[in-house]
Amino acid sequence: MLLRPAVLESAKQAIKTAIAGVISLYVTNLFHLPQGYWAAISALIVMQSNVGATMTASRTRLAGTAVGAAVGGLFVSRWGANTWGFALAVAIAFFVCGLLNLADSQRLATVTVAIIMLAGLTSSAWVIALHRFAEVALGILIALLVSLTLWPNHARSSVRQGLAATLTKLRMLYQALAQSYRGEPADSTETLKAQVSDALRTNASLLQNALQEAFGPMKEREALALLANHVELIFHCIETLEFAVRDCEADTYFRNFEGGREHLEAAISRALDSLAKSIREGKPDAEWPDLPAAVTSLDEQAGRAREAGATQNFPLDEILRFYSLLISSRNLALELELARSLIVSRFMNN
Repeated sequence: MLLRPAVLESAKQAIKTAIAGVISLYVTNLFHLPQGYWAAISALIVMQSNVGATMTASRTRLAGTAVGAAVGGLFVSRWGANTWGFALAVAIAFFVCGLLNLADSQRLATVTVAIIMLAGLTSSAWVIALHRFAEVALGILIALLVSLTLWPNHARSSVRQGLAATLTKLRMLYQALAQSYRGEPADSTETLKAQVSDALRTNASLLQNALQEAFGPMKEREALALLANHVELIFHCIETLEFAVRDCEADTYFRNFEGGREHLEAAISRALDSLAKSIREGKPDAEWPDLPAAVTSLDEQAGRAREAGATQNFPLDEILRFYSLLISSRNLALELELARSLIVSRFMNN
């Protein structure tokens, strides 16, 4: 029985982490570093689920260790290890990280100060500080090498898959709203919105990791950032549709435009699926609907209805809801076209 992809990835990550720890111990023993377990601990801590996240964690730990080692070594060598000196060193290390825009490294810097100043001194403080930094740096370097060479999982690939999955969820949300407008049973829009919001937050985190990967085509990473923004704008357009169809349970005006409305709904649904497929497979999907034609067709139907006086037989708020829906659908179609253009012109040509 084949393992599920998530289980297989978890198994690979477990093996990579163990290998990084073992190599760290072996190398520190080879160089006779006194406390090689710090290298192993560092390797285990910074080893993340993708290369970008590993690089981010590595920079954070390395910077914190460097600041902590420098401050701790200075204080011990000049004033010895006493309680007030320790307190001042911790405060200074924390403050220096803040000045250097290393907020994520502040905790690690203070821990390094504590290790240097509170551990029993068996040699010079600067030697201890240098050893701690060397051990941590070695563990980080080994973790990066293992992450890059053994089953590398690049964050930009995860971003692609995440954006494709989000677009599929957006198609489900759009169809649920369309069904609600027609008075048909539909999935909970609130549940679907919550799922999309969670997916957008996950994508944003993965994108930050992808941007940290200092290799691979920069053009692809820039295009991913632009595409993630388009996906978020598509979500906002669909949210606007939700406002347009509220309190529409008794509406019937839209039934004057069944053909054009159904055609536009189908075209938008196909466009969302097509975008998801293009991103997932890494090539433009040939089955792209003619969104401008679908919008124009419904616009023309609505114009003919106005000229024929159809609006006189319906309440004003019902008519306003329909035209709000039409305008929101037009904006959504435009955003989908822009996302498609980005994919064709930049995202798929790397």
